[in-house]
Amino acid sequence: MSIFGGLTSAGDLLARNARNFPNDTGLIFGERRLTWAQLNARANRFVSSLQKLGIGRGMRVALYAKNSNEWVEALFGLAKIGAVSVTVNYRLTAIETKYIIENSGATAIICDDSTIENAVEAANEIDAVKFVIGIGTQKSGVELFENLIEKGNESEPLIGGQWSVVGGRNKAENRRPQTADYIAYDDGAMLLYTSGTTGFPKGAVYTHGSLLVGMLVHVHAIASRQTHRVMLPSPLYSAAGIAGIYCAVYVGSQISLINYDVRTACETIEKEKITFTNLVPTTIQMLLASDVSRKYDLSSLEVLLYGGSPIPETVLREALRRFPKCGFRQTFATTETGCAGTVLEPAEHREALENPLKKHLLQSCGRAQTNVDVAIVGDDWNFLAAGETGEIAVRTEANMPGYWNNETATGQVLKDNWLKTGDMARRDADGYFYLVDRKNDLIVSGALNVYPSEVERVLQMHEAIYEVAVIGVPSEKWGEEVKAIAVLKEGASVSEKDLIDFCADKIAGFKKPKSVEFIKKLPRNLTGKVLKKELRKRFNHETT
Repeated sequence: MSIFGGLTSAGDLLARNARNFPNDTGLIFGERRLTWAQLNARANRFVSSLQKLGIGRGMRVALYAKNSNEWVEALFGLAKIGAVSVTVNYRLTAIETKYIIENSGATAIICDDSTIENAVEAANEIDAVKFVIGIGTQKSGVELFENLIEKGNESEPLIGGQWSVVGGRNKAENRRPQTADYIAYDDGAMLLYTSGTTGFPKGAVYTHGSLLVGMLVHVHAIASRQTHRVMLPSPLYSAAGIAGIYCAVYVGSQISLINYDVRTACETIEKEKITFTNLVPTTIQMLLASDVSRKYDLSSLEVLLYGGSPIPETVLREALRRFPKCGFRQTFATTETGCAGTVLEPAEHREALENPLKKHLLQSCGRAQTNVDVAIVGDDWNFLAAGETGEIAVRTEANMPGYWNNETATGQVLKDNWLKTGDMARRDADGYFYLVDRKNDLIVSGALNVYPSEVERVLQMHEAIYEVAVIGVPSEKWGEEVKAIAVLKEGASVSEKDLIDFCADKIAGFKKPKSVEFIKKLPRNLTGKVLKKELRKRFNHETT
Protein backbone atom coordinates (compact mmCIF):
# COMPACT_ATOMS: atom_id res chain seq x y z
CA MET A 1 0.00 0.00 0.00
CA SER A 2 1.18 3.48 -0.87
CA ILE A 3 -1.31 6.37 -1.01
CA PHE A 4 -1.49 10.13 -0.46
CA GLY A 5 2.11 10.96 -1.26
CA GLY A 6 3.78 7.71 -0.24
CA LEU A 7 2.01 6.83 3.01
CA THR A 8 2.39 3.11 3.65
CA SER A 9 0.95 2.94 7.16
CA ALA A 10 -0.95 5.09 9.64
CA GLY A 11 2.34 5.57 11.48
CA ASP A 12 3.84 7.29 8.44
CA LEU A 13 1.79 10.41 9.21
CA LEU A 14 4.09 11.11 12.14
CA ALA A 15 7.24 10.39 10.12
CA ARG A 16 6.08 12.73 7.35
CA ASN A 17 5.52 15.59 9.80
CA ALA A 18 9.02 14.99 11.18
CA ARG A 19 10.41 15.43 7.67
CA ASN A 20 8.23 18.37 6.62
CA PHE A 21 7.98 20.32 9.90
CA PRO A 22 10.87 18.98 12.01
CA ASN A 23 11.27 22.00 14.27
CA ASP A 24 7.61 22.95 14.64
CA THR A 25 6.00 22.17 17.97
CA GLY A 26 3.97 19.03 17.45
CA LEU A 27 2.68 18.00 20.87
CA ILE A 28 2.32 19.74 24.21
CA PHE A 29 1.41 17.77 27.32
CA GLY A 30 1.78 19.42 30.70
CA GLU A 31 5.23 21.01 30.81
CA ARG A 32 6.59 18.83 27.98
CA ARG A 33 6.81 20.38 24.51
CA LEU A 34 7.94 18.13 21.67
CA THR A 35 8.74 19.06 18.08
CA TRP A 36 7.54 16.74 15.34
CA ALA A 37 11.10 15.44 14.97
CA GLN A 38 11.36 14.73 18.71
CA LEU A 39 7.93 13.08 18.87
CA ASN A 40 8.74 10.85 15.90
CA ALA A 41 12.15 9.92 17.33
CA ARG A 42 10.59 8.90 20.65
CA ALA A 43 7.97 6.78 18.87
CA ASN A 44 10.72 5.06 16.88
CA ARG A 45 12.85 4.45 19.96
CA PHE A 46 9.93 2.96 21.84
CA VAL A 47 8.87 0.47 19.18
CA SER A 48 12.41 -0.54 18.29
CA SER A 49 12.74 -1.63 21.92
CA LEU A 50 9.44 -3.49 21.66
CA GLN A 51 10.76 -5.33 18.63
CA LYS A 52 13.73 -6.48 20.66
CA LEU A 53 11.20 -7.94 23.13
CA GLY A 54 9.62 -9.87 20.28
CA ILE A 55 6.61 -7.63 19.66
CA GLY A 56 5.87 -7.08 15.99
CA ARG A 57 3.47 -7.18 13.11
CA GLY A 58 -0.09 -8.30 13.89
CA MET A 59 0.50 -8.55 17.65
CA ARG A 60 -1.89 -6.65 19.92
CA VAL A 61 -0.76 -4.14 22.53
CA ALA A 62 -3.25 -2.62 24.98
CA LEU A 63 -3.13 1.14 25.65
CA TYR A 64 -4.66 1.36 29.10
CA ALA A 65 -3.82 4.81 30.47
CA LYS A 66 -4.93 8.42 30.67
CA ASN A 67 -3.93 10.91 27.99
CA SER A 68 -0.18 11.57 27.75
CA ASN A 69 2.52 12.15 25.16
CA GLU A 70 3.60 8.53 25.74
CA TRP A 71 0.12 7.36 24.68
CA VAL A 72 0.55 9.19 21.36
CA GLU A 73 4.10 7.89 20.90
CA ALA A 74 2.94 4.33 21.46
CA LEU A 75 -0.06 4.70 19.13
CA PHE A 76 1.92 5.88 16.12
CA GLY A 77 4.97 3.78 16.92
CA LEU A 78 2.93 0.58 17.04
CA ALA A 79 1.36 1.47 13.68
CA LYS A 80 4.84 1.81 12.15
CA ILE A 81 5.75 -1.81 12.96
CA GLY A 82 2.37 -3.25 12.05
CA ALA A 83 1.37 -4.01 15.65
CA VAL A 84 -2.26 -3.43 16.63
CA SER A 85 -3.19 -0.88 19.30
CA VAL A 86 -6.02 -1.99 21.61
CA THR A 87 -7.53 1.07 23.29
CA VAL A 88 -8.91 0.42 26.78
CA ASN A 89 -11.01 2.81 28.87
CA TYR A 90 -8.96 3.59 31.98
CA ARG A 91 -12.18 3.92 34.00
CA LEU A 92 -13.06 0.24 33.65
CA THR A 93 -12.94 -2.17 36.57
CA ALA A 94 -10.47 -5.05 36.72
CA ILE A 95 -13.15 -7.50 35.54
CA GLU A 96 -14.10 -5.37 32.54
CA THR A 97 -10.46 -4.75 31.65
CA LYS A 98 -9.54 -8.42 31.78
CA TYR A 99 -12.34 -9.27 29.36
CA ILE A 100 -10.95 -6.87 26.74
CA ILE A 101 -7.32 -7.90 27.28
CA GLU A 102 -8.19 -11.58 26.96
CA ASN A 103 -10.59 -11.15 24.04
CA SER A 104 -8.06 -9.10 22.05
CA GLY A 105 -5.20 -11.51 22.75
CA ALA A 106 -2.95 -8.62 23.80
CA THR A 107 0.72 -9.47 24.29
CA ALA A 108 1.52 -6.34 26.28
CA ILE A 109 -0.28 -3.72 28.36
CA ILE A 110 0.82 -0.09 28.56
CA CYS A 111 -0.49 1.46 31.78
CA ASP A 112 0.00 4.39 34.17
CA ASP A 113 -0.54 5.16 37.86
CA SER A 114 -4.31 5.05 37.46
CA THR A 115 -4.38 1.57 35.89
CA ILE A 116 -1.26 -0.29 36.99
CA GLU A 117 -2.98 -2.44 39.61
CA ASN A 118 -5.61 -3.69 37.16
CA ALA A 119 -2.97 -4.15 34.46
CA VAL A 120 -0.74 -6.29 36.66
CA GLU A 121 -3.73 -8.32 37.82
CA ALA A 122 -4.72 -8.97 34.19
CA ALA A 123 -1.16 -9.93 33.26
CA ASN A 124 -0.97 -12.40 36.13
CA GLU A 125 -4.22 -14.09 35.10
CA ILE A 126 -3.98 -14.05 31.29
CA ASP A 127 -1.29 -16.25 29.74
CA ALA A 128 -1.09 -14.26 26.48
CA VAL A 129 0.16 -11.13 28.29
CA LYS A 130 3.95 -11.21 28.42
CA PHE A 131 4.79 -7.61 29.29
CA VAL A 132 3.42 -4.72 31.34
CA ILE A 133 4.88 -1.30 30.52
CA GLY A 134 4.43 1.58 32.94
CA ILE A 135 4.19 5.27 32.02
CA GLY A 136 5.82 7.12 34.89
CA THR A 137 5.08 4.26 37.24
CA GLN A 138 6.97 1.17 38.24
CA LYS A 139 6.26 -2.08 40.01
CA SER A 140 7.98 -5.42 40.20
CA GLY A 141 7.92 -6.99 36.75
CA VAL A 142 6.85 -3.76 35.03
CA GLU A 143 9.01 -2.25 32.26
CA LEU A 144 9.39 1.53 32.42
CA PHE A 145 8.25 3.27 29.23
CA GLU A 146 11.07 5.80 29.47
CA ASN A 147 13.67 3.05 29.84
CA LEU A 148 12.50 1.55 26.57
CA ILE A 149 12.81 4.98 24.94
CA GLU A 150 16.40 5.28 26.15
CA LYS A 151 17.35 1.84 24.83
CA GLY A 152 15.74 2.32 21.43
CA ASN A 153 16.86 3.39 17.96
CA GLU A 154 15.69 6.63 16.31
CA SER A 155 15.72 5.20 12.76
CA GLU A 156 12.43 4.34 11.13
CA PRO A 157 11.60 0.79 12.25
CA LEU A 158 11.68 -2.32 10.10
CA ILE A 159 8.83 -4.58 9.07
CA GLY A 160 9.77 -8.21 8.60
CA GLY A 161 13.43 -7.30 8.11
CA GLN A 162 12.70 -4.61 5.50
CA TRP A 163 12.45 -0.81 5.82
CA SER A 164 8.84 0.23 6.22
CA VAL A 165 8.88 3.93 5.30
CA VAL A 166 9.58 5.70 2.04
CA GLY A 167 11.32 9.00 2.69
CA GLY A 168 12.93 9.73 -0.65
CA ARG A 169 15.58 12.00 0.86
CA ASN A 170 18.61 9.93 -0.22
CA LYS A 171 18.81 8.24 3.17
CA ALA A 172 19.36 4.52 3.03
CA GLU A 173 17.22 3.94 6.09
CA ASN A 174 14.23 5.53 4.32
CA ARG A 175 14.39 3.55 1.05
CA ARG A 176 12.12 0.57 0.51
CA PRO A 177 13.69 -2.31 -1.47
CA GLN A 178 11.68 -3.92 -4.27
CA THR A 179 11.13 -6.98 -2.09
CA ALA A 180 9.92 -5.04 0.96
CA ASP A 181 7.46 -6.72 3.28
CA TYR A 182 5.57 -3.51 4.01
CA ILE A 183 2.20 -2.95 5.65
CA ALA A 184 -0.88 -3.77 3.55
CA TYR A 185 -4.00 -1.63 3.16
CA ASP A 186 -6.15 -4.13 5.06
CA ASP A 187 -3.65 -4.90 7.83
CA GLY A 188 -5.14 -4.22 11.26
CA ALA A 189 -4.00 -1.03 12.99
CA MET A 190 -6.35 -0.68 15.99
CA LEU A 191 -9.09 -2.35 17.98
CA LEU A 192 -11.57 0.07 19.56
CA TYR A 193 -13.90 -1.72 21.94
CA THR A 194 -17.54 -0.76 22.04
CA SER A 195 -20.34 -2.40 24.00
CA GLY A 196 -23.17 -4.09 22.16
CA THR A 197 -26.68 -5.26 22.95
CA THR A 198 -25.33 -8.31 24.78
CA GLY A 199 -23.46 -6.06 27.16
CA PHE A 200 -20.11 -7.60 26.30
CA PRO A 201 -17.62 -5.31 24.54
CA LYS A 202 -16.85 -5.87 20.86
CA GLY A 203 -13.61 -4.83 19.18
CA ALA A 204 -14.16 -2.69 16.08
CA VAL A 205 -11.23 -3.31 13.71
CA TYR A 206 -9.53 -0.31 12.11
CA THR A 207 -7.13 -1.11 9.26
CA HIS A 208 -4.29 1.09 8.03
CA GLY A 209 -6.30 1.76 4.88
CA SER A 210 -9.53 2.63 6.67
CA LEU A 211 -7.62 4.95 8.99
CA LEU A 212 -5.73 6.80 6.25
CA VAL A 213 -8.78 7.21 4.02
CA GLY A 214 -11.33 7.65 6.79
CA MET A 215 -9.40 10.22 8.78
CA LEU A 216 -8.76 12.23 5.61
CA VAL A 217 -12.54 12.28 5.13
CA HIS A 218 -12.85 13.52 8.72
CA VAL A 219 -10.12 16.13 8.20
CA HIS A 220 -12.26 17.60 5.42
CA ALA A 221 -15.48 17.35 7.44
CA ILE A 222 -14.12 19.22 10.45
CA ALA A 223 -11.93 21.58 8.38
CA SER A 224 -8.64 20.72 10.13
CA ARG A 225 -5.72 22.93 9.12
CA GLN A 226 -1.97 22.95 9.78
CA THR A 227 -2.26 26.47 11.18
CA HIS A 228 -4.69 25.42 13.92
CA ARG A 229 -3.58 25.33 17.53
CA VAL A 230 -5.62 22.36 18.73
CA MET A 231 -6.64 21.33 22.24
CA LEU A 232 -7.60 17.67 22.55
CA PRO A 233 -9.61 17.00 25.74
CA SER A 234 -11.27 13.70 24.73
CA PRO A 235 -9.78 10.51 26.19
CA LEU A 236 -7.59 8.90 23.53
CA TYR A 237 -9.14 5.47 24.13
CA SER A 238 -12.38 6.74 22.56
CA ALA A 239 -13.32 7.14 18.91
CA ALA A 240 -13.53 10.91 19.46
CA GLY A 241 -10.03 10.91 20.93
CA ILE A 242 -8.63 8.81 18.08
CA ALA A 243 -10.27 11.05 15.47
CA GLY A 244 -8.92 14.13 17.22
CA ILE A 245 -5.31 12.97 17.39
CA TYR A 246 -5.25 11.50 13.88
CA CYS A 247 -6.78 14.57 12.22
CA ALA A 248 -4.39 16.93 14.01
CA VAL A 249 -1.37 14.79 13.11
CA TYR A 250 -2.65 14.36 9.56
CA VAL A 251 -2.40 18.10 8.86
CA GLY A 252 0.42 18.91 11.30
CA SER A 253 -1.51 21.14 13.73
CA GLN A 254 0.10 22.11 17.02
CA ILE A 255 -1.54 19.83 19.59
CA SER A 256 -2.18 20.54 23.26
CA LEU A 257 -3.24 17.27 24.86
CA ILE A 258 -5.01 17.40 28.23
CA ASN A 259 -6.98 15.28 30.66
CA TYR A 260 -10.12 17.37 30.83
CA ASP A 261 -11.35 19.51 33.66
CA VAL A 262 -12.67 23.05 33.29
CA ARG A 263 -9.66 24.78 34.84
CA THR A 264 -7.08 22.84 32.81
CA ALA A 265 -9.04 23.46 29.61
CA CYS A 266 -9.34 27.21 30.27
CA GLU A 267 -5.68 27.55 31.28
CA THR A 268 -4.63 25.73 28.11
CA ILE A 269 -6.85 27.82 25.81
CA GLU A 270 -5.45 31.05 27.26
CA LYS A 271 -1.79 29.99 27.45
CA GLU A 272 -1.54 28.33 24.04
CA LYS A 273 -4.01 30.62 22.24
CA ILE A 274 -6.04 27.57 21.20
CA THR A 275 -8.07 28.05 18.01
CA PHE A 276 -9.70 24.60 17.67
CA THR A 277 -11.13 22.13 20.19
CA ASN A 278 -13.81 19.47 20.53
CA LEU A 279 -16.32 19.10 23.37
CA VAL A 280 -19.76 17.60 23.93
CA PRO A 281 -22.83 19.79 24.62
CA THR A 282 -22.92 18.90 28.32
CA THR A 283 -19.24 19.82 28.68
CA ILE A 284 -19.83 23.09 26.83
CA GLN A 285 -22.68 23.83 29.22
CA MET A 286 -20.53 23.04 32.26
CA LEU A 287 -17.74 25.29 30.98
CA LEU A 288 -20.13 28.18 30.38
CA ALA A 289 -21.70 27.79 33.82
CA SER A 290 -18.38 27.64 35.65
CA ASP A 291 -17.08 30.75 37.37
CA VAL A 292 -13.59 29.45 36.57
CA SER A 293 -14.08 30.02 32.82
CA ARG A 294 -14.74 33.73 33.41
CA LYS A 295 -11.24 34.19 34.83
CA TYR A 296 -9.50 33.29 31.57
CA ASP A 297 -9.19 34.81 28.11
CA LEU A 298 -10.84 32.28 25.78
CA SER A 299 -11.22 34.67 22.84
CA SER A 300 -8.71 32.83 20.64
CA LEU A 301 -11.21 30.01 19.94
CA GLU A 302 -12.24 29.90 16.28
CA VAL A 303 -13.73 26.41 15.91
CA LEU A 304 -15.63 24.35 18.47
CA LEU A 305 -16.42 20.84 17.29
CA TYR A 306 -19.05 18.87 19.18
CA GLY A 307 -20.99 15.63 18.86
CA GLY A 308 -23.03 13.12 20.80
CA SER A 309 -26.25 15.13 20.67
CA PRO A 310 -27.66 18.39 19.26
CA ILE A 311 -26.83 21.51 21.23
CA PRO A 312 -29.71 23.31 23.03
CA GLU A 313 -30.47 26.71 21.51
CA THR A 314 -29.98 28.53 24.81
CA VAL A 315 -26.54 26.97 25.24
CA LEU A 316 -25.53 27.81 21.67
CA ARG A 317 -26.62 31.45 22.02
CA GLU A 318 -24.69 31.82 25.28
CA ALA A 319 -21.63 30.12 23.77
CA LEU A 320 -21.69 32.45 20.76
CA ARG A 321 -21.98 35.42 23.09
CA ARG A 322 -18.94 34.24 25.07
CA PHE A 323 -16.97 33.16 21.99
CA PRO A 324 -18.02 35.62 19.26
CA LYS A 325 -15.27 34.53 16.83
CA CYS A 326 -16.10 30.85 17.22
CA GLY A 327 -17.80 28.68 14.62
CA PHE A 328 -19.70 25.66 15.94
CA ARG A 329 -19.56 22.41 13.98
CA GLN A 330 -21.46 19.23 14.88
CA THR A 331 -20.61 15.74 13.63
CA PHE A 332 -22.44 12.45 13.96
CA ALA A 333 -20.59 9.16 13.57
CA THR A 334 -19.94 5.92 15.44
CA THR A 335 -16.88 3.94 16.41
CA GLU A 336 -17.78 1.38 13.74
CA THR A 337 -17.92 4.00 10.94
CA GLY A 338 -14.42 5.20 11.71
CA CYS A 339 -15.81 8.62 12.69
CA ALA A 340 -17.32 9.18 9.23
CA GLY A 341 -20.95 10.26 9.07
CA THR A 342 -22.70 13.63 8.98
CA VAL A 343 -21.74 17.24 9.67
CA LEU A 344 -23.66 20.41 10.52
CA GLU A 345 -21.52 23.36 9.46
CA PRO A 346 -20.94 26.63 11.38
CA ALA A 347 -22.87 28.60 8.75
CA GLU A 348 -25.85 26.30 9.27
CA HIS A 349 -25.75 26.91 13.03
CA ARG A 350 -25.84 30.68 12.50
CA GLU A 351 -28.56 30.41 9.88
CA ALA A 352 -30.68 28.39 12.31
CA LEU A 353 -30.31 31.13 14.94
CA GLU A 354 -30.99 34.02 12.56
CA ASN A 355 -33.72 32.59 10.30
CA PRO A 356 -36.90 31.33 12.02
CA LEU A 357 -37.59 29.08 9.02
CA LYS A 358 -34.28 27.28 9.63
CA LYS A 359 -34.55 26.93 13.40
CA HIS A 360 -35.19 23.19 13.04
CA LEU A 361 -31.58 22.69 11.91
CA LEU A 362 -30.48 22.97 15.55
CA GLN A 363 -32.15 19.60 16.10
CA SER A 364 -30.29 18.07 13.15
CA CYS A 365 -26.94 16.30 13.11
CA GLY A 366 -26.33 17.63 9.62
CA ARG A 367 -25.90 16.16 6.16
CA ALA A 368 -23.58 13.48 4.81
CA GLN A 369 -19.90 14.35 4.90
CA THR A 370 -18.02 14.56 1.60
CA ASN A 371 -17.28 11.09 0.16
CA VAL A 372 -19.62 9.48 2.71
CA ASP A 373 -23.00 7.97 1.79
CA VAL A 374 -25.64 8.08 4.54
CA ALA A 375 -29.11 6.58 4.32
CA ILE A 376 -32.10 5.57 6.44
CA VAL A 377 -32.88 1.86 6.19
CA GLY A 378 -35.42 -0.57 7.57
CA ASP A 379 -34.83 -3.84 9.38
CA ASP A 380 -34.52 -5.65 6.04
CA TRP A 381 -32.00 -3.08 4.72
CA ASN A 382 -34.55 -1.46 2.40
CA PHE A 383 -33.93 2.24 1.83
CA LEU A 384 -36.58 4.49 3.35
CA ALA A 385 -37.94 7.72 1.90
CA ALA A 386 -37.51 11.20 3.33
CA GLY A 387 -39.59 11.66 6.45
CA GLU A 388 -39.65 7.97 7.37
CA THR A 389 -37.96 6.81 10.57
CA GLY A 390 -35.46 3.99 10.37
CA GLU A 391 -31.86 3.15 11.18
CA ILE A 392 -28.92 5.25 10.01
CA ALA A 393 -26.63 3.31 7.68
CA VAL A 394 -23.27 4.58 6.44
CA ARG A 395 -21.21 3.59 3.40
CA THR A 396 -17.58 4.71 3.52
CA GLU A 397 -14.05 3.35 3.24
CA ALA A 398 -13.69 4.35 6.89
CA ASN A 399 -16.11 1.64 8.01
CA MET A 400 -14.66 -1.16 10.09
CA PRO A 401 -14.30 -4.42 8.14
CA GLY A 402 -15.83 -6.18 11.13
CA TYR A 403 -15.72 -6.93 14.84
CA TRP A 404 -12.70 -8.78 16.17
CA ASN A 405 -13.40 -12.53 16.22
CA ASN A 406 -17.15 -11.95 16.10
CA GLU A 407 -18.64 -12.92 12.74
CA THR A 408 -22.19 -13.05 14.10
CA ALA A 409 -22.17 -9.44 15.31
CA THR A 410 -20.38 -8.35 12.12
CA GLY A 411 -23.06 -9.94 9.95
CA GLN A 412 -25.76 -8.09 11.83
CA VAL A 413 -24.43 -4.62 10.97
CA LEU A 414 -22.55 -4.95 7.64
CA LYS A 415 -23.97 -5.61 4.18
CA ASP A 416 -22.69 -4.59 0.73
CA ASN A 417 -20.29 -2.02 2.25
CA TRP A 418 -23.11 -0.43 4.26
CA LEU A 419 -22.96 -0.36 8.06
CA LYS A 420 -25.96 -0.01 10.36
CA THR A 421 -25.17 2.33 13.24
CA GLY A 422 -27.94 1.30 15.63
CA ASP A 423 -29.24 4.89 15.73
CA MET A 424 -32.81 5.62 14.71
CA ALA A 425 -33.37 8.79 12.69
CA ARG A 426 -35.24 10.42 9.84
CA ARG A 427 -33.99 12.43 6.87
CA ASP A 428 -35.76 15.49 5.50
CA ALA A 429 -36.15 16.47 1.84
CA ASP A 430 -33.00 18.62 2.00
CA GLY A 431 -30.81 15.74 3.18
CA TYR A 432 -30.57 16.72 6.87
CA PHE A 433 -30.67 13.89 9.41
CA TYR A 434 -32.49 14.02 12.76
CA LEU A 435 -31.81 11.50 15.52
CA VAL A 436 -35.07 10.31 17.09
CA ASP A 437 -34.06 7.39 19.30
CA ARG A 438 -31.26 4.96 20.03
CA LYS A 439 -32.12 1.57 18.68
CA ASN A 440 -30.04 -0.20 21.31
CA ASP A 441 -31.11 2.09 24.17
CA LEU A 442 -27.66 3.60 24.56
CA ILE A 443 -27.34 6.08 27.43
CA VAL A 444 -24.94 9.01 26.93
CA SER A 445 -23.91 10.36 30.33
CA GLY A 446 -21.65 13.34 29.78
CA ALA A 447 -19.34 12.17 27.01
CA LEU A 448 -19.46 8.52 28.07
CA ASN A 449 -21.53 5.72 26.58
CA VAL A 450 -23.44 3.39 28.91
CA TYR A 451 -25.23 0.35 27.53
CA PRO A 452 -28.14 -0.65 29.78
CA SER A 453 -27.55 -4.37 29.26
CA GLU A 454 -24.14 -4.11 30.94
CA VAL A 455 -25.69 -2.59 34.06
CA GLU A 456 -28.66 -4.95 33.99
CA ARG A 457 -26.36 -7.96 33.84
CA VAL A 458 -24.65 -6.84 37.05
CA LEU A 459 -27.82 -5.93 38.93
CA GLN A 460 -29.39 -9.23 37.97
CA MET A 461 -26.63 -10.94 39.97
CA HIS A 462 -28.05 -9.54 43.23
CA GLU A 463 -29.94 -12.18 45.19
CA ALA A 464 -32.95 -9.95 45.79
CA ILE A 465 -33.53 -9.01 42.13
CA TYR A 466 -36.18 -10.80 40.11
CA GLU A 467 -35.83 -8.65 36.99
CA VAL A 468 -34.47 -5.22 36.18
CA ALA A 469 -34.43 -2.68 33.38
CA VAL A 470 -32.02 0.24 33.02
CA ILE A 471 -32.83 3.48 31.21
CA GLY A 472 -31.40 6.97 30.85
CA VAL A 473 -33.20 9.86 32.51
CA PRO A 474 -32.55 13.61 32.13
CA SER A 475 -29.74 15.13 34.17
CA GLU A 476 -28.95 18.83 34.30
CA LYS A 477 -25.28 18.07 34.83
CA TRP A 478 -24.65 15.10 32.52
CA GLY A 479 -27.46 15.26 29.96
CA GLU A 480 -28.53 11.75 30.96
CA GLU A 481 -27.91 9.58 34.01
CA VAL A 482 -28.42 5.91 34.67
CA LYS A 483 -31.64 4.79 36.38
CA ALA A 484 -32.56 1.22 37.31
CA ILE A 485 -36.14 -0.01 37.57
CA ALA A 486 -36.16 -3.20 39.63
CA VAL A 487 -38.65 -5.94 40.48
CA LEU A 488 -37.78 -7.81 43.67
CA LYS A 489 -38.19 -11.51 44.30
CA GLU A 490 -41.16 -12.38 46.44
CA GLY A 491 -40.33 -11.79 50.09
CA ALA A 492 -36.99 -10.13 49.29
CA SER A 493 -35.94 -6.63 50.28
CA VAL A 494 -33.02 -4.37 49.39
CA SER A 495 -32.47 -0.63 49.55
CA GLU A 496 -31.64 1.75 46.71
CA LYS A 497 -28.22 2.45 48.27
CA ASP A 498 -27.42 -1.24 48.67
CA LEU A 499 -28.11 -1.93 45.00
CA ILE A 500 -25.96 0.99 43.86
CA ASP A 501 -23.15 -0.08 46.18
CA PHE A 502 -23.44 -3.65 44.84
CA CYS A 503 -22.23 -2.38 41.47
CA ALA A 504 -19.14 -0.67 42.87
CA ASP A 505 -16.45 -3.25 42.04
CA LYS A 506 -18.24 -4.78 39.06
CA ILE A 507 -18.65 -1.92 36.62
CA ALA A 508 -17.06 1.50 36.16
CA GLY A 509 -18.37 4.33 38.31
CA PHE A 510 -19.97 6.24 35.43
CA LYS A 511 -22.09 3.17 34.63
CA LYS A 512 -23.52 2.74 38.12
CA PRO A 513 -27.19 3.71 38.59
CA LYS A 514 -27.66 7.12 40.15
CA SER A 515 -31.14 6.11 41.25
CA VAL A 516 -33.32 3.00 41.60
CA GLU A 517 -37.09 2.66 41.48
CA PHE A 518 -38.90 -0.45 42.68
CA ILE A 519 -42.06 -1.57 40.85
CA LYS A 520 -44.19 -4.72 40.87
CA LYS A 521 -43.88 -5.64 37.20
CA LEU A 522 -41.95 -4.49 34.12
CA PRO A 523 -44.13 -3.56 31.12
CA ARG A 524 -43.66 -5.99 28.21
CA ASN A 525 -45.04 -6.46 24.71
CA LEU A 526 -46.72 -9.64 23.44
CA THR A 527 -43.37 -11.25 22.66
CA GLY A 528 -42.06 -10.62 26.17
CA LYS A 529 -39.73 -7.71 25.34
CA VAL A 530 -39.48 -5.04 28.04
CA LEU A 531 -41.07 -1.81 26.83
CA LYS A 532 -38.34 0.65 27.77
CA LYS A 533 -40.08 3.39 25.84
CA GLU A 534 -42.91 3.23 28.40
CA LEU A 535 -40.42 3.28 31.27
CA ARG A 536 -38.61 6.29 29.82
CA LYS A 537 -41.89 8.11 29.29
CA ARG A 538 -42.94 7.47 32.89
CA PHE A 539 -39.70 8.12 34.71
CA ASN A 540 -38.39 10.92 32.48
CA HIS A 541 -41.59 12.78 33.26
CA GLU A 542 -41.23 12.10 36.98
CA THR A 543 -37.57 13.20 36.90
CA THR A 544 -38.28 16.45 35.12
